[in-house]
Amino acid sequence: MTDTHAAGEAVAQGTAEHGVVSTFDHLVIAVPDLAAGVREFEELTGVRTTPGGRHPGRGTANHIVSLRPRGWTGQPLTYLEILGPDPQQDPDLAAQSLPGVTRMLAQRWAAHPDDLDATVAAADEAGVDYGQVFDMSRRTPDGGLLEWRLTRRTPLAHGGAQPFLIDWGTSQHPADTLREAATSHEAAGDAEREPATASAGVPGGFTTAADGVLVLERLEFFGPNPEVLREAIRVLTGETVDVAQAPEPGVRAVISGPAGECVID
Repeated sequence: MTDTHAAGEAVAQGTAEHGVVSTFDHLVIAVPDLAAGVREFEELTGVRTTPGGRHPGRGTANHIVSLRPRGWTGQPLTYLEILGPDPQQDPDLAAQSLPGVTRMLAQRWAAHPDDLDATVAAADEAGVDYGQVFDMSRRTPDGGLLEWRLTRRTPLAHGGAQPFLIDWGTSQHPADTLREAATSHEAAGDAEREPATASAGVPGGFTTAADGVLVLERLEFFGPNPEVLREAIRVLTGETVDVAQAPEPGVRAVISGPAGECVID
């Protein structure tokens, strides 16, 4: 996979600035009810999301929104995914895909290595348990097909703080799709959607998430075995992050947008 991040020069070699590695692909926010979770997220951030599509056989569907890590330049291929049960699929499938999700939470995050197979081989050699490599796909709202490969482990490694790996292959990256949609809306003069109740600090309601509107200020990692988690992230991404001591493992995202700064545990 070709790495088209424009952020490489903004990230110190070998050290992840703000906890965000240079191969960061996207952040997954899980919710127990997709429609309600999308409304909650939009009110929390003041930013409008876009329907992504359904995951056949997984019981889930998503909305996506543009995301720019703090300090990154150019047009980085990153985004935020809101993942929840698909009402048109078997709820038991969703329960398997979203175990223990009873509120909005930062569930996991993805990194896109230059060579997924080589990174998997390095993880095997280092004893990092990433699960297995799967072929995935989903239909987009316009009827298109996205296909990708990723690693998946059940349960999540280190409570989702260890990244899963993704390779979009020849499919268009969702971040590019979001940019094209935003450009089309601006050219057509589309009106912004008004929320039922305007978010605090967002006069007139929601704004579209053009590049730079929603900012990933930092990712924070924690767990009972900080050194083990730090080494797993290094093996999978080539960069180191700070990991705090905590009874339970996980990742916390600090995001800022038109409605101010918010923390998603």
